[in-house]
Amino acid sequence: MAENARQVTPAFDLSQYRLSIQNEKMTVKVFWARVVSSETESLLTQYTRHTFFEVQYALEGRIVITVGDNRFTLKESDFIVIPPDTYHQIIDGDETGARFIMAFSLSDKEDILSSHLRTRGASPHRESPALRALLKLILQKGREDSPFCAEVLSSLIEAFLLELCDSLAPTRQAYPDAMRNLSESAERIAAVQKFVRDYHGIGISVTELARRFGISERHLNRIFRSETGETLRDQINHEKLRHMEELIASTDLSFTEISALCDFCDEYAMNKFFKRYNRMRLSDYRRLARTKREKA
Repeated sequence: MAENARQVTPAFDLSQYRLSIQNEKMTVKVFWARVVSSETESLLTQYTRHTFFEVQYALEGRIVITVGDNRFTLKESDFIVIPPDTYHQIIDGDETGARFIMAFSLSDKEDILSSHLRTRGASPHRESPALRALLKLILQKGREDSPFCAEVLSSLIEAFLLELCDSLAPTRQAYPDAMRNLSESAERIAAVQKFVRDYHGIGISVTELARRFGISERHLNRIFRSETGETLRDQINHEKLRHMEELIASTDLSFTEISALCDFCDEYAMNKFFKRYNRMRLSDYRRLARTKREKA
């Protein structure tokens, strides 16, 4: 992530792209988003609070922040969601540090999501590959000057917020508790499945999973199929496909951009993968999804 941060223009500012987002999951108003780099200005801030949510994302280096009565250290690639009306302050940071900040509010009717972000978000969390890829695209587009830049940035920010909320979803946090009464084999497979879901199957291989969970590939494949009835590779592909479908149906990102987010070498490779499972082209799926959404 540090390499990406060093490529960012320090003056990057999305305040001109104030936007409202409405979908079936949430209604959001984004006020501003920007990058602060210690090369051009101090990372330290005043002790303050405000009426909106604020995301503090450590792009490069270490950031020390107080939130209410708590003090946290955000290492590179960590983020925290600061709830409204909460005193906070950046009190320390590395000399080569940089951070991404975004301010947004939820509509009053989003009580469940708002309550969850207040309680679950107000502590450091590690980025997911999807969040990292989205932020990389946001920073790249922020440096471009094109007639469609505002529209593309709006779609990217919407996808970023959806992924952020999904990474903090209550069902994911409760999942380990549901594993307590499982057998050792079933518990291990449940942990593997959770890892694959959390990362949307992106950038994950069976070899990496076997190494991460301390088990041979052969044994992992065998017990996975025994517990779930499908192969681990199929599970990874299905999670990646589900994430692709969501991005295609709910955002205006180009297929090239989505292919980069989903770890394909190009749009052609993604289209080939998509057709293998859905028997249709990416463009046909997006057209059907938009038609269905307009009729709803």
